[in-house]
Amino acid sequence: MRSNRLGARLGSAGLRAVAGQPDVELRGARTLVGGEPLVVVVPYLAARPDTDADTDPDPRRPDRRGVVDGLGLRVRHSDPDLHARLAPTPLLERIVFDIAEQFRCEALADPALPGVRSNTAAAFDRWSDSAQASRIGETGVGLLVFTITHMLRARLLRRPAGESVDELIEGTRANLARLTGHALQALPALIDDQVAFAEPAGEIARLVAELVADADESADEVPESIKANALLASLDWELLVSLAETPVDGAAPPPPDADYQVFTTAHDREMMADTMYRAPVLRRLRADLEQHRAEQAVSVSRLTQRLRTLFATWREDGWSTAEEDGALDPTRLAQIVADPTNPLVNRRPRPQPTGDAAVTFLIDTSGSMKRQRYESVAVLVDTLVRALEPAGAVTEVLGFSTGAWAGGRAVEDWRAAGAPAAPGRLAELAHIVYKEFDQTWRQARFGLAAMLRTDHYREGVDGEALLWANRRLVSRPERRRILVVISDGHPMEAATTNHNRDGFLADHLRAVAARIEADGAVALGAIGIEQELDEYIAASVALDLTETLTIGAYDVLHQLFGPRR
Repeated sequence: MRSNRLGARLGSAGLRAVAGQPDVELRGARTLVGGEPLVVVVPYLAARPDTDADTDPDPRRPDRRGVVDGLGLRVRHSDPDLHARLAPTPLLERIVFDIAEQFRCEALADPALPGVRSNTAAAFDRWSDSAQASRIGETGVGLLVFTITHMLRARLLRRPAGESVDELIEGTRANLARLTGHALQALPALIDDQVAFAEPAGEIARLVAELVADADESADEVPESIKANALLASLDWELLVSLAETPVDGAAPPPPDADYQVFTTAHDREMMADTMYRAPVLRRLRADLEQHRAEQAVSVSRLTQRLRTLFATWREDGWSTAEEDGALDPTRLAQIVADPTNPLVNRRPRPQPTGDAAVTFLIDTSGSMKRQRYESVAVLVDTLVRALEPAGAVTEVLGFSTGAWAGGRAVEDWRAAGAPAAPGRLAELAHIVYKEFDQTWRQARFGLAAMLRTDHYREGVDGEALLWANRRLVSRPERRRILVVISDGHPMEAATTNHNRDGFLADHLRAVAARIEADGAVALGAIGIEQELDEYIAASVALDLTETLTIGAYDVLHQLFGPRR
């Protein structure tokens, strides 16, 4: 464990030095640039400099440093977005193209840093020896790609193959040279231009793939990915895992929260708000909330009428009789005979509103909300819940905070475990249920009043809270499910932020929201307290709570979920 952490620290430091970028780091088998995974499908760089089990695990060993230096040169000299656009799609072609791009970057290494070139050569030679030891010559495809790898390296880095390799690849190299010689010859003059270099590199990759197809009698019956995976396995490149985690062959890139993890859930809690404080305290808080609501002067019945148009569905419930128009009422036939001039002999279906919507309010109860009119948020939510009930919607009110500042017992557990790097979420989650779906407003009124007590307002892990609220909501039977997040800004939990990469919590919130939006089972919207939250949730409105709430403030639900959206 200690050598792994040492390798990660030294590897990241060396990587940053060669790359010339401060936001580059090694995380397990992956290289992160600005928190985003760097896609590198190159065999000798598939080694894990910080975790490889070895008889000599010293991360300062030249071949291990060579992996780090090779990745650093790739970061320094290759634009990953441009490379992704230029790279071919078929897996085998992508591997050859990636190898060529890697040697282009190594050819641009500063001559004043001979150690970098020496280290990358050591890493490559170690991989090459390993590939030979795995009896690469027994598979034609494996030998073909092994050969083109050495040909590219010799052309771009002027490093000819050793004697044992030369004997192994001699015949295959002669065949490849006839096909790819012109493109290989063009590469060295183009190493300073990534776009121009990609053209002959792509042609080489295509020619190699075509040669494989021509040589395989059943090429049309074997998917390209299967042949490529067999190739990788035969070469023992330790690359299958890397390929599974990278956007090869049209796969989607990993989500921005791909590294999100939780160090411990042992101290997480879910609490009913009406059990958090003594009954006399809750009664006093309820009286305070009623006073705040009275000061806002918003009519609940009027709000109900507005919300009914948004959340209620209508069904026929009997007949409205004695109508001037509509269908003839058969019960009034005698009246028609007695008085043919009486027009009130028709009937029409009588519609009644019925509830088929479930609405969850998820409230950020972190410490910053104490400064952002939390009383007004409590009034807003309490009034909406009270009005939605007769409007045909069931409601749930949830809150999220932490059980302690700066990680609490989770941090203590982390330190006791040796304080491993990048531990993930370090916090005691406190998820609070102010009102459940199955409670009426009257039954939950004391729990709702607990929003006015700020003892539990600490820090926020927004992404996990959003997952929690969504899980509760999707289990509801109602046809329409709506989740409203109310927050004043960015996720923030000190211990997690201090011991993970920048943007760790924000990326998780963003990714969770995107998954909920893409799934479509729940309509997601956000009310930002004096700022919009659209960088996290697409449907977002800002609400200014510095003034007295008016009926217009309650139109936020129409703005988020009305027909105009």
